[in-house]
Amino acid sequence: MKIKNILIGFVLTLFVAQTSWSQTFNIPDNVKLEVAEDYVKHEQRIVECINWLENTPISDDADKRLLANAYLMKWATGTPTVTIEMQAFQIDLAKKNSELLIIFMGGWIKYAIENPTDKDNIKAANIAGLNSVIKVYTANKGKGLKKDKRIEKLIKMDASELQNWVAEQLK
Repeated sequence: MKIKNILIGFVLTLFVAQTSWSQTFNIPDNVKLEVAEDYVKHEQRIVECINWLENTPISDDADKRLLANAYLMKWATGTPTVTIEMQAFQIDLAKKNSELLIIFMGGWIKYAIENPTDKDNIKAANIAGLNSVIKVYTANKGKGLKKDKRIEKLIKMDASELQNWVAEQLK
């Protein structure tokens, strides 16, 4: 019984922390991204932005989500340190829910920032992007996102199946 109470307390603490954290992300004003150092200075903020996009329901804070997407895209299109290789299968996964494309890109970018010595690992970056898509899709299905059989198929895969699926897509 004591373990159950501890576990419940831990889960509630995580939930409260997550809720309060997701509400505190602020998009920086007058973002200046001109030289490589500017992009590096924003890396931590970009990770915070990606986390906010992943953890905030798609139907909440539409204006802020739009600004967060714009901030992420502005950074992504100019950064000299992260390159996203888009493939047809990634775009296909966003056909029914276009919002998931930026979520995929965010997962890739976050992986590259958090793993600077492994940022050229295309397979791992794709898996990180797909895991972000799965996380957001699962949390928002029926609440702002349409049902998508392709993504539901990915959700059912274990880690090794997902790795094999990505490897097959990259051939």
